[in-house]
Amino acid sequence: MSLLRDAEGRVRAPYVVGVFTLVAVVTEGFSTFVLGILGLLGFEHLDSPAVIFSTTPTLAAGAAATLAAWLVFREPTGLAEAKAPLRLGQGFALGALALTVACVVPALVGATSLTLTSRGAGAVAGIGVLQLITLAPAAVGEELLIRGLGFQALRRGMGDVAAVVFSGLVFGGLHLFNPGATWLAALEVALVGFWFGALTVRTGSLWLAMGLHAAWNFFEGFVFGQPVSGTSPGTSIFVGQAPPEPGFWSGGAFGPEAAGWTAVVLVAGLAVTLLWPRSAPAGQSLDSARAERPPLT
Repeated sequence: MSLLRDAEGRVRAPYVVGVFTLVAVVTEGFSTFVLGILGLLGFEHLDSPAVIFSTTPTLAAGAAATLAAWLVFREPTGLAEAKAPLRLGQGFALGALALTVACVVPALVGATSLTLTSRGAGAVAGIGVLQLITLAPAAVGEELLIRGLGFQALRRGMGDVAAVVFSGLVFGGLHLFNPGATWLAALEVALVGFWFGALTVRTGSLWLAMGLHAAWNFFEGFVFGQPVSGTSPGTSIFVGQAPPEPGFWSGGAFGPEAAGWTAVVLVAGLAVTLLWPRSAPAGQSLDSARAERPPLT
């Protein structure tokens, strides 16, 4: 048995994941280093245009790793989706719904509060467009990194369940570096990762998870005025107030991802997803590009 190739003649998953990870780490590290030297990193809240300098290295890392590994291994990426705009929109709507339930129900029971902002509609709308532009690269980049080509290789090497669990735990662990993070918050972010991973497996497409991720961050910060994984929201449609310490209804300074109620919402989303009809065979995506080129010799 070859140490390099599996029974189908494909390069074994660990090598694919290794190359993918190496390119991602080098790209993000170099990008962050350069931006840091230029003094472009750092911001206090999401109203700052400087947020874009903290999110673009993640997008660059995800794009570079995906391109490099695809050129070498022709592994499915989850991006070859004929209905990509539709999937993206479905994901955005799903993320908006999930965050609305996570943020509005605690306010309805009186555990938190949501008050309409007193700022003018024009100014608020302008900030909303800015936040959508500056936060989107992080959502797209993180999905490419965690549930993109590397994830597809993990599915092939470990199976769907193990790949979803492993990638979700990595996703949660990375958020331990966020302001106000705790192990409990990281575990709940891992639960987010389990849901997003299950959606990717069920649909065979990464676009749904990208839309959901983008909407999650946008509605969390700009719409409901909640901390976005420990980052202050800045201007928002609703000004949110919650207890400073995490509990069932509130995630404290970290945001809704550290609240018990959000975990209930996530488990419900995951349960519904597991009933979702599978759109692609296990270990594959809708990406047909790999089949267009014979295995490397």
